[in-house]
Amino acid sequence: MASLFSMPNELRISSLCSRFPCREQQIRSLATILSARAAPSRNIILHGLEATGKSSITKAILEELATEQEATNGTPNGDTPHDSLRYAIVKSAECITGRHLLEQTVGAVAKAVEWKGPVGRCENLSQLVVELSRVLSSWTASENGNSRFVLVFDGIDRQRDAPPTLPPALARLGEIIPSLTILFLLTSPRPQLLHFPGVPHILFPSYTKPELLLILALVLPTPLLPSGEKDTRETHTRFLSAVYDSLSKHSGRDLASFQHVAAQLWPRFIRPVLSGELSPTPFSRLLLANRSMFQDDSVLVPNIISAPTTNPKTTTQASLPKAGKTHILTNLLPFHSRLLLIASYLASYNPPRLDVVLFMKTSLQKRRKKGGGTALSRTTKASASKSRKISRKLLGPQAFVLERMLAIFHAIREESKGARGRGNVNGSADLQTAIATLCSLRMLVRVGSADALDGGARYRVAVGWEVVRNIGRSVGVEVEEWVGE
Repeated sequence: MASLFSMPNELRISSLCSRFPCREQQIRSLATILSARAAPSRNIILHGLEATGKSSITKAILEELATEQEATNGTPNGDTPHDSLRYAIVKSAECITGRHLLEQTVGAVAKAVEWKGPVGRCENLSQLVVELSRVLSSWTASENGNSRFVLVFDGIDRQRDAPPTLPPALARLGEIIPSLTILFLLTSPRPQLLHFPGVPHILFPSYTKPELLLILALVLPTPLLPSGEKDTRETHTRFLSAVYDSLSKHSGRDLASFQHVAAQLWPRFIRPVLSGELSPTPFSRLLLANRSMFQDDSVLVPNIISAPTTNPKTTTQASLPKAGKTHILTNLLPFHSRLLLIASYLASYNPPRLDVVLFMKTSLQKRRKKGGGTALSRTTKASASKSRKISRKLLGPQAFVLERMLAIFHAIREESKGARGRGNVNGSADLQTAIATLCSLRMLVRVGSADALDGGARYRVAVGWEVVRNIGRSVGVEVEEWVGE
């Protein structure tokens, strides 16, 4: 008689642990509560930050468990009981609306159990229960033995247009369909997310520095050093530690961004070795020769395009990598959109009374102070120091009217490089399109009236000083010279 309780195959678990280092505890826990004969649960929550292995490990475990059941059962006849495990993964990032999520769920389940009949429409949760019950009941009846279906909702906490009752409603499916297990992949679950206790939670913590170095050191980089694999592995390990301490420790701590930064820097780092100028040892000399590379944070930006786009409206935050989204967006912005963003920053942080002093054509010819704004009169500086003691940068961005920002835009456009040959922008609708695009990218925030004909709409910049300064240098505008005191 077959045992009612059995753990997953140890060889397969060991294989998964070797494929995903530093995740043995999570792999064993998840495999135990997903196996048909171990300790199955109706609902499971996996949570952790991005790039911690939740999706990859879940898919690999389900594949191994499904393959294990098929290998154990062999080719059973109709009288021999056997176990069966099937699964389907639904990604919320691929679903536009809540209804799209429900229909994708029904279609994925029907495909996983090889459903031959028609799949009905699914417009609400009630129809989802009916369709899943019909499909899974037919599949369970055709299987002779212990059957279990695992339905994975990847990123359900980021589902678009989803009601707040969606996760609790999905968690109740296991009460209606006994053979169903719901697996939720979340970033940070709220307390009592599913509205009832007793749900297993498995945390996927962020990788520490030793774990990141261990994972990336398993694969040899390309290109290799001329001295062989041994020197390449040793140099690469010390190189990864230097990259983490100088760059990734502060802005690329997840595995994906750290791996990308290391892959981008490695060919540049070993260029003196490949050219014969230096040897891999001592490592300190090689590190000293590349010290400028570790001081430039632009290496964190992935090279996702070969040329700047002319339509930034097609670029969204969701389509960008995880690290350096703001920096990437600013590099993708066209010339006039960058100037508009600079003008918005100046309009938010400069007092309106200084616009005449800073942006009039007669004042543009005056000598600007070294490292500061336009030279002001002693009376103006004295009155400003008496009336305000706090720097405007510390007070945050202030709202401004659109006409004032456009006036500043035309003033700084004449001083920027590349303005020649771009034509006259007066009366052009492209500026309005660019402003709308900056608002859609959340670089500008509209804080006034929603009526475009009202004229009372006001805006506020939503980017910081470092971003604006880098944008200004890319178009030849030193923003420091335009900021009032």
